Amino acid sequence: MLSIAPTRLSGRTLTFLLCVLLVKTGCMLWLRQLAQSSAQRTYSYVGEDYPRAWPIPMAGPVLMPLENTRRYMIEDPESDQEWDAMSPGKGIIHLGEQRRPFSISMFHQLRCISILRKEMVSAQKTGVVKPDSEINQHCINYMRQMLFCAADTVLDVVLGPISHPLVVPEFFECRDWQLVYDAVERNQREYPV
Repeated sequence: MLSIAPTRLSGRTLTFLLCVLLVKTGCMLWLRQLAQSSAQRTYSYVGEDYPRAWPIPMAGPVLMPLENTRRYMIEDPESDQEWDAMSPGKGIIHLGEQRRPFSISMFHQLRCISILRKEMVSAQKTGVVKPDSEINQHCINYMRQMLFCAADTVLDVVLGPISHPLVVPEFFECRDWQLVYDAVERNQREYPV
């Protein structure tokens, strides 16, 4: 049987290993403190002193099945009300002592879809098409950027010929949008317009 004799580490090796351990421990403690301090940071909401995203508590993901619905139609007697109801108070919240207004990106995107929907209905009714209006350009560009930003890599099943594919995702794993609605409702009660 092969036996391995215990090796003795030299003083230099022990000192080196101790230094590495101390540096790693120090870095770990510094990173933990940095993460805690940025999570607890307060903002004035004046000038550029605000967080990039609204720091509200978010739970785990929720599943949303793909479903064809009779609601949120392009043109229907209730369409405008249904689309407007998705962005309470136009999705505007107020933060900080000076009640600085901010738009939540989710609501900005919903408003853009509704604006484009209304433009489609108007063009169909009047025959006047305004594809290059400033608001249309803004909304198309904003939605394009948000889609790239999300970079969703979920695989959707493709049915039918490739020339005219029918893409059928089974469900989406989403952030819990109800938590955003609840936080907006609380904010809008606190800061009525």
